[in-house]
This record gives sequence, structure tokens and C-alpha cells, in this order.
Amino acid sequence: MRIATTHPRLQTIDRFLYSPAYFLLLGILTVLSNVFGLEFFSYTCFILIACYVCLLGRDLLPLMPMFACGYISPSAANNPGFNEKSIFSLAGGGIYIAVLVAAILGCLIYRLVTDPDFGGKRFLAKKRKLLSGMCVLGIGYAISGLGSGQWEICGWRNLLFAFLQFVAITGLYWLLSGSVKWEQAPKAYLSWTGICVGYVLLAELLSIYITKDVFADGAIVRECITTGWGHYNSMGALFTLLIPLPFYLTGKGRYAWFAYVTAFIFWVGLLLTCSRGSIVVGTVIFAAGYVLSLVHSHHARAQIGVHMAAILLPVLFAICFRTELQQLFGRVSNMGFESFAQRREGYMAGIQQFLKYPVFGGTFFPVDYDLYVWAPLESFTHLFPPRWHNTVIQLLATGGVTCLAAYGYHRFQTLKLFLKKPLGGKLFAGLSVLALLMTSMIDCHFFNVGPVLLYSATLAFVEFRLDGTEKKV
Repeated sequence: MRIATTHPRLQTIDRFLYSPAYFLLLGILTVLSNVFGLEFFSYTCFILIACYVCLLGRDLLPLMPMFACGYISPSAANNPGFNEKSIFSLAGGGIYIAVLVAAILGCLIYRLVTDPDFGGKRFLAKKRKLLSGMCVLGIGYAISGLGSGQWEICGWRNLLFAFLQFVAITGLYWLLSGSVKWEQAPKAYLSWTGICVGYVLLAELLSIYITKDVFADGAIVRECITTGWGHYNSMGALFTLLIPLPFYLTGKGRYAWFAYVTAFIFWVGLLLTCSRGSIVVGTVIFAAGYVLSLVHSHHARAQIGVHMAAILLPVLFAICFRTELQQLFGRVSNMGFESFAQRREGYMAGIQQFLKYPVFGGTFFPVDYDLYVWAPLESFTHLFPPRWHNTVIQLLATGGVTCLAAYGYHRFQTLKLFLKKPLGGKLFAGLSVLALLMTSMIDCHFFNVGPVLLYSATLAFVEFRLDGTEKKV
């Protein structure tokens, strides 16, 4: 029996870990890391909290927002793609980070082996509906490039990146599904996770606007919107998949106004990223989430003032500042045709790679085409290949029809999950997943670690808490 089940103070900590105040703490630590460069302090706090969760927590659900916040925590100065002496390098502090990771892994393994409720054989035997599809997709990634001759050139690098992709899509789903007491899990926990990450992302974006030369000749230079873990497209995609999550709280009377305001603020943040594809997708997702929230909420009429403000304020703002807005976003919109031409050229090259190696593709690393690489350090790009900016073309160029078929099987399983009793929280979680899939048709987000970690956790939450198969609390 855990000490926390009987000790009053530890019971208080348990309650804290499932409250909005816990997300506030994680958000503050993440902002300190990203905006002020205090990674060592924040990561140490993260690990101490994680070790407590693993050793004394009710279950491991509080780890979910920590992974999401951890991804967006690196500061611009410590971007491993630009700074070879960042804190993630051995010379810059990588050894200390490795010690922290080893500590949490040790505590995690101990809990998974010894916990009387879900540890040992119970954890391994937990039935997971989506695991087979994820494993098939992982195999498709691993065997990509067979017979292409690329294995002699980049075989071990391709296997390493394939393993990273597999862990990103499977890890949190596998861990959370078997280590959470789902019948006790707050059904709004996923929504609060999204809200936490969204406000942290907004703080990071505002910091960029304040500290960097984002404006030039009255226009936004979106190339200046960069941080330690990505740039404007990465931030735009993350805002897009976070926008639907607050809408779940519209079913709660006391949080309904906050949910509408939060979703709208996230949409405004999305506009400020100047990520064109994400803005288009995110606007559609915001509208869909808003409409679904009116059906979902029992307090829609009581929030009439919020609805009127949500409609009138953006319109009035656009009318009053239409000249300034046209000038600010004009450069970004004028770049559209040139950018599309570059993408189209890349798409055609990806198709050519598939036609050359139709069965198993040519690995994650392009064969005969020099794809755009966002990071200048060769030590980084040597392990992290450029992507084809379209899920279908990426799969075909990487692993041919084999990889596409494996992905299709995984996608079939997820569709079954979301189409079964598509009510309540599943609607908004489904919109979040749909946002990731849609933005990944014009960019490479499904093959970036951070968004897929949240995707993996969302699938676990939907299957085991929102699928209608667990006891309602």
C-alpha cells in the first residue's frame, strides 16, 4: 500500500496533482525555461515532481502534461539545431540531463514493477486496442529503404530515427494506458493539459514579439518567430491542435466562459504565428469546435454575452485596424505563391523517389533531392533528416506502399475508436487529432516528436477514459 493513501499531507499533494493549480506550476516552470533560459532549474524541478509521481503518486497520469510542457521548454539559445554547445550537448550540460533522465527512468521502472494495482504482469497484460497498429507502423518505419542501397549509406541513422518516431507515437499511449487508474481520472484532464500548453505557447510567442525584431517596415518578418524547439510553423501547428481542447469545459457551467475565451485567445495566437497553412486549418477547427460546443454545452444560452463578444470583437478589431493588419500580414501572404512552388517541387521529388523504390521506399533520408533543412548544424541534421511536408508523400518516399499500408492500418484503428459513440470529450479530442492530420498534409508535423507525443497521450485518454467503457465519475 502506498504511504500516500494514508498520510494526510501526501493525500493533499495527490489532490494537487489533479487540479488546475498543478498545471499552473508546470506552466510557470516551462516559461522560466523557455523565456529566461533556466532549463537546468526547471528540468530539476520537473524530475523531482516526476520522481514523486512515480514513487508516491496515485498513478502516473500527472506525467502527461510534463511531457507536453517539456517539449516546448528549450530556450532559443539552447536550440540543439543551432547551438552545438547547447545544454543538450555533452559539453554544455548533457551529462547532468542524462543523470536526471536516468533518475526518472529508475523510479518509473520501480513503480511499474512493484505497484500492486497496475504493476508487473497487469501492466504488460493490459489490453490496448491501438497497440497492434502502432507496432505495424513502427515496423514499416524500421524496414524503410530495404533494397534501395540506402542502408549502406544511412542505415543506422534511418533505424535510429525510425525508432524515435515509433517511441513518439507509441510511448505515452503504452505507458499511460497501463499505469493510470482511469476510473478515477478527471475527464477534463486532457483539456487542462491543452490549456496549460496553449498559454505557455502564447507566453513564448509574446516573448518573441517583445524581444526580437519581428517587425520590419511595418510588416511581420515571420522568419524571426523562432524558439528553442521550433519556429512559426511548429508553433502554428501546436496552436491548431490545442484550440479544440478548451471547448470540452463548455459543458461545465463555471468554466464555460473561460473555455470560450481561451479557445479564442489560442486562435489569435495562431494568427500571430503567421503560419499560413495552420491558420487555414486552425480557423476551420476553431469554427467546428465552437459549433460542437454549443451542442455539447448545457449552458450555451447563459453564455450569450460571451458568444456575442466572440463574434463582434474580432469583426470590430478587423474593421478598425484593417490597414495595419493588411500591412502587417501582407508580406506573409505575398510569399504564398513562391512557397507553394517550392513545396510542389519537393512533392514531385518525393513522388519520384517512391516510383524509384515503390515497395520499401528510400528511407527517411532523401536520395536524389536536396530537401530544405531548417537547422544549420550538420551534427544535428546528420541524425534528423529533412521531411517532405506531406504525410502521404513522406510515407511513400520513406517506406513505399509498405509504409503507407502500415499507416493505413493504424489510421483505420483510430477511426474506429473515434467513430464509436462520438460524444462529449471524444468530439473535441477528435478535432485535435484531426487538426494534426490536416496540418500534416501541408507540413511535416506528424513526423515531429512533440505533436506526436500529445497525439499519443490523447489516444490513450480517449480509449480508456472517454470511450464510454470506464466507470463514470
